[in-house]
Formats: sequence, structure tokens, C-alpha cells
Amino acid sequence: DEKENQDWSKKWKEKWTVTHVTDKISVVPSWLNYAPKEDEIIITLDPGCAFGTGTHQTTQLCMKALEKYLKKGDSVADIGTGSGILAILAKKLGANKVYGCDNDETVIDVCKENALKNGVEIEFELNTADKINKKFDFVCANILHFILAEIMNDLKNITKQDGLISLSGILEEKKDMVVDAIKRENLKIVDIISQDQWISYVVQNV
Repeated sequence: DEKENQDWSKKWKEKWTVTHVTDKISVVPSWLNYAPKEDEIIITLDPGCAFGTGTHQTTQLCMKALEKYLKKGDSVADIGTGSGILAILAKKLGANKVYGCDNDETVIDVCKENALKNGVEIEFELNTADKINKKFDFVCANILHFILAEIMNDLKNITKQDGLISLSGILEEKKDMVVDAIKRENLKIVDIISQDQWISYVVQNV
């Protein structure tokens, strides 16, 4: 079919509205006005070309894990940060130092702009888990299942003793590969959170 020529870079925004992830967390497109409820945590976002608008189940599963398990003052790393949404939420939930990295250099500027929009200070850089030499209280990794399995040891190495890792990006039918990697690294499963056909694990570095 022939379609009338339109500015698709603006057209897609018409369909994107406020996403209520939990009772207390909402993601609001930067071009919308939204009056938050009392105590509601708002993340203002312009995804650009980065993954992580808050509408996808895998992102929401990590957000729910952060809300449930993050302690105020924790240090947090977001591996494969995309739009920076999880790092921003961690900061708004009371994390002390937050670090986000991605292997796609095109998203780093998007992350920095989104952090600025939300008035939070986060260190974002082009990097991968195997090259990080710090340890964190809480690590997020919303990545494809086979990559999670591949880098599980790297994720463990950057997590403090008794620290937690939120693993997401896993289709229910692909979970065995991730579970095998969790067992291989002697990590303890403390919670399983699922949504539709997606599953996530919160594991502890015991």
C-alpha cells in the first residue's frame, strides 16, 4: 500500500502514553504533562534509539525487583542500561552511587539526557561487565537470555558478598539456560517474578 508521507519520528509519539509499572512507579514521556499522585515516583523519559521505555515486560520486571529489594544507600550497577531507565529508578528509590553501562555507544548520550531530565546524577559509560573492577550491592541486567548465561560469572564478580542481581530478558521457554548458569556460579535464587511469557530472577551472591 502507498502511505501518505508523514514525519514518523513524531508520529509514533502519539501512541505512547503514561505507563503505570506499579502502584508507586510511573514512566512519563517527556513531551506529556502529568500530575503525579502523592508519593508516586515519576521517571520522565525520551527513549531516543535506546531500549527501555518502561512498556516492555522485561524492563518492568527489573523495576519491580528494584522496588522490592533495593535498600536506601545501596550502590547499583545497570548492565546494558539502554535508555538508563533502571539506573534512574534506582537513584529515585534511594540508591547512593549508580553506574550504568552499555556496549552500544549511541545510547550513552540518551542516558545522560534522561538522567538530566530526571534531576539525578548517574555515571554512564561505554563498557561491559567483564571490564568493571568495582563491586555493587545491587546489579541489574536486562539482557537476552543467552548473554545472561554467558556473562553470569562477570555479573557475580561485580556483586558484593550477599548482594543481589536482578536478571531479566528471559522468555519462559528459555529459562533453563539461565537457571543452569545461576547454579554454575553458586548463586542463590531468592525470588522469581513473571509477567506474561517473560520471567526474571533475583539472585544473591552468597
